Amino acid sequence: MTICEDPFAVLGVSSETSPADIKRAYRRLAMHWHPDRNRSAAAEAEFKRLHAAYELFLDPQRLAEWRQAQAASKAAASGRRDSKGSASAPRESSCGASKAAGQRSTGEDLTQGLTLTLEEAALGCRKTIALVQGVRCVSCCSSGRVQHRTSVPCKRCSGCGRTSRRGGGTSVCEGCAGRGFLRETDCPDCCGSGWLHQPRTLAVTVPPGLLAGERLRLVGQAAPPPGGGGKAGDLYLEIRLAEHPLFVLHGRDIHCRVPVSVYRLLCGGRIEVPSLSGTTPLELSADPQPPEEYRLPGLGFPAKGRRAAGDLVLQVQRIHPQSLAAEDLDLLERLEERLTGDLERRAPPLAAWEQQLQARRKSAGS
Repeated sequence: MTICEDPFAVLGVSSETSPADIKRAYRRLAMHWHPDRNRSAAAEAEFKRLHAAYELFLDPQRLAEWRQAQAASKAAASGRRDSKGSASAPRESSCGASKAAGQRSTGEDLTQGLTLTLEEAALGCRKTIALVQGVRCVSCCSSGRVQHRTSVPCKRCSGCGRTSRRGGGTSVCEGCAGRGFLRETDCPDCCGSGWLHQPRTLAVTVPPGLLAGERLRLVGQAAPPPGGGGKAGDLYLEIRLAEHPLFVLHGRDIHCRVPVSVYRLLCGGRIEVPSLSGTTPLELSADPQPPEEYRLPGLGFPAKGRRAAGDLVLQVQRIHPQSLAAEDLDLLERLEERLTGDLERRAPPLAAWEQQLQARRKSAGS
């Protein structure tokens, strides 16, 4: 051990440790690293380091000289840092320093998706969302480290102070600097971060008229800065629209397929169709060839700002009966007879077809 090596660090004890505890720590480590008990290549060198450190504790005069040398070295290093800081301090203005401090005291913004139904997005709603926020770890007082009353074996090297290398051989363990034991380790509750992730819920009022891709800003609802004590960032909820079983959104127009009986299409009249607020009446025209699409102005996605409300666009789907009873067939036969009596006026295509059939019959008879 050189004069510059810290004997407290070698034995894994603090500067306030009593002589009895120092002696116990040395005996425990010496038994582990003694070449007769430990067959590793680093055992002999580590045992010599431990013995040299313990001899320094046994000699009060040498220990006092080592302490004086350490104090002088720290004072010189502190003076160099102070001179460097005073030389560079005038380069930064107080305005710049306050600006940097303000940036450090503000947490980062957070963006999270929020899925809504078409009705919720159009009419507005109140949703409860789940968030995860960081809270200070109580176990380590947010330091990320815990102190042990006695030394604990290093997990990286299992207490031997050296780790295997890929190319062969061993190297000094980085976790314990070759000591094999630690007095301070990462906090097991927060894994050394000083913070715990705690779930929370937040009630949010969603205004009407938000489309997919638009964002809702919630000021100060994101995580606070890592150091704590600063201003929390903003939470942005990005709107997503769930697939709807009836409606398809095109811009602000809402399209819907409406199945209608072929008989109702022939008769016309009022039917009930779905809308965002529930249902609404639709007047069918009594036309032998009704339109395949109806447009109800203003009943689509609601207006927002300068964007006008969309329309409710209804595509009519003709539904023919899959089976007919005897009574239905009788009614259809009577309707067919009435239609045949005035084909020229009521069904011109059928009248033209009938004329072609008559002409073929005449030509075949001649």
